[in-house]
Amino acid sequence: MGLFDSLRKMFAAPEPEAGTAPAPPAPPAPPHGVDYDDDRVPAPARKKIEAILAALEEVGAMMDREQVQAVSRTEIELMRDEHLPKLVKSYIDIPPAHRAEIFRKTGKSASFILEESLDTMKGRIDEIARNLAQHDLDAFSSNAAFISRRYSDGDPFR
Repeated sequence: MGLFDSLRKMFAAPEPEAGTAPAPPAPPAPPHGVDYDDDRVPAPARKKIEAILAALEEVGAMMDREQVQAVSRTEIELMRDEHLPKLVKSYIDIPPAHRAEIFRKTGKSASFILEESLDTMKGRIDEIARNLAQHDLDAFSSNAAFISRRYSDGDPFR
């Protein structure tokens, strides 16, 4: 047995006993330790977070189909992996007794500001989705126009 085989055996995970199924992998930890279903997050904000996550997934799928600039892809990844979790975590971390201080400083409640920020994010995601969809709309219009010209009763060579 060679050196590498010895090292591989030494550092390998123990083999499961015969007849037992391997343990399922642990679910991935939420980004930044944030639970979007945390009871401290207001119900309307949770609905908006759910809509944002669904929209991010949809835009991600659209980006996979298209040649997308790295800037747009990076922006979506940052929203999903950094900005949204940090926003929600920062809201959760405010002690409830001190949330009134935000109202005194801004004239808006912390939950209102959270929802306003979520609306802003959703608006930007929708804008990116519209821009991606525009390419599909243009391609469809072009193809429909070609079919109309090609297969109409008129002269196909015009």
